Parts: sequence; structure tokens; C-alpha cells
Amino acid sequence: MKVFSLIFGMLVSISAFAQPTASFTVSDNVICEGVCIDIVNTSSNDVVASTWTFGGAVPSFYSGANPGPVCYAAAGTFTITLTVADANGVTSASSQIVTVGAIPFISATALDSLGGTAIPDTLVNMYGSAVLSATGFVPGDSITWSPSNNITCINASCDTIIATPFFNTYYIITNTSPEGCIASDTVFISVSFRDSVVVSMPNAFSPNGDGENDVLKVLTNVDANHNYNQGDMNGFVEGGAIVEMDLQIFNRYGQLVFHSTDPNEGWDGTFKGKALNPATFVYKIDYRLINGLSNSFTGNVTLYR
Repeated sequence: MKVFSLIFGMLVSISAFAQPTASFTVSDNVICEGVCIDIVNTSSNDVVASTWTFGGAVPSFYSGANPGPVCYAAAGTFTITLTVADANGVTSASSQIVTVGAIPFISATALDSLGGTAIPDTLVNMYGSAVLSATGFVPGDSITWSPSNNITCINASCDTIIATPFFNTYYIITNTSPEGCIASDTVFISVSFRDSVVVSMPNAFSPNGDGENDVLKVLTNVDANHNYNQGDMNGFVEGGAIVEMDLQIFNRYGQLVFHSTDPNEGWDGTFKGKALNPATFVYKIDYRLINGLSNSFTGNVTLYR
């Protein structure tokens, strides 16, 4: 670059050069051990040489504009330094810190009681509870369980829970470090599903708006014998023992007046938005239970007003 200066009344041309400026970006400054980062050289002003040092990374040194992936196998705090030079040997340096977090540890197991002895993956009766506990949690870590419904945390860290699964369930515990590093473990809880689950339909209903028997629904002895609020039992409500269903209801002429594949949906006695007169209807049900068993049956139901 040329600049002009007035010296003793004479205009003199002076050549001036901008010094190189070292700069770079990294894909992430906080990572977990075993992770690689990408680095982009953003230096300016006629840089002809670039030299890198990466602390405890692989590689630890590099000469060239862009080093490619840089990997950290161990936890710690490391400094990346870039030194650049122009053709005249003028140099500039820039540094950034990379924090590498250790992979946390977590190990989960079932206990024979709260505060009791560890046991292998366990069997509980339906509507029964299991105590699950984990080791490896340290202050600063964050624990989550999946599925997260129907569990009760026993302490603030939630490394011990009481789980009430409705069916066979794998409980996955995830431990996340402050750096976002993750470890997980799994505990399997087997649920003793009732050997004889009876699926049935009422033989009559009365959709007259009195709040009783207004909707015809498929029922099971499992659901009928257990009182729980909607949203409990892993999200299952009435008909919760049925995972797949095909319900068809016909009038005496064989016309389909209601069809549903939702175990929680019932028939309100209408057809095409109009209330039907009292009559007897034929239904057909195909279903699969939560324990994998499938069956089908037909029957009659009487609509009263």
C-alpha cells in the first residue's frame, strides 16, 4: 500500500504494509473426550505461513492453513494457538481455549426394597412397583429416566426411583455432565400380566345424556378392576389392556353405523350425526392385548333411550 507525505514541501511516496492478523474459528469450544472439532483459519493480510499447536490433541502440531479435524482423547482444558507470518517475517498469534469433559459413569439396577440390596432385572405384578437405583452420579451431573411417566423420584438427584410399569418396560437412565457428555444404562422390569384377560362389551347402553352408560365402550377385566385417573398407567385409560382394536357395529339391515380402531373411543348411539332409535345392534371386535395375545368375537347390544 502506498501513502503520500509532504516533507519540506516535497510530496514523497512511502510504501506501508498491513501486518498479518491471526484468527480462527472452532466448531465447538466445549466437547466430550473422544470427540473431534473442526477448525477454520480466518487470518488476514497476506499470510504465507500458518503454524498450529493443539495441546493434548491429535495431532498436537500442524503446519498449514487449515488442520482438518482435531481430536481430544482425554478430558481437560487445552489451548489452541495459531501463529501466522507474512512474506517479510512479521508474525501474529491467536489462541482459544477448548474444554474437554469426561464421559460420566452411570450404572442402574433394581433393588429388593427401598435402600435394599441390588437384584437382577426383576418381575413385578401388574400395578406393582419396583425400586430402581443408580450409582455414578456426582454433583453437577443431571439424571433423567425414560419413560418418565409413572415414576417417583426418591431424592433430589433422582438417582433412585419407584417405578410402576403397566407392562414390560425397559427403563433407561441417562446421566449428563455439565459439559453435555452422556452415559446411560438400562434396567428391564418384567410385569406379570394377568393370565386371563377378559375383553367384553356391555349388552346394553342408554345414550340419553344422564351421565350413566351414555357411551358404549370395549371393556376388560383388567381395566374394570383397577381404578386410576386418566393419564396414569403409562398413559393408558379405559381399554388400556388393548393395544390394537377394530370395532364394527351394524344395524339389523347389516349397515355399518359405527367403526373405530381406538380402544378409548366409544359409540354414542348416533349415525351420521343423528341419534338412532332404540334397537338391537350387532358388533364385531378384533383386538390384540398388551401381552401380545389376539382374539375376536361378535355379539349383540341393545340401545335404550
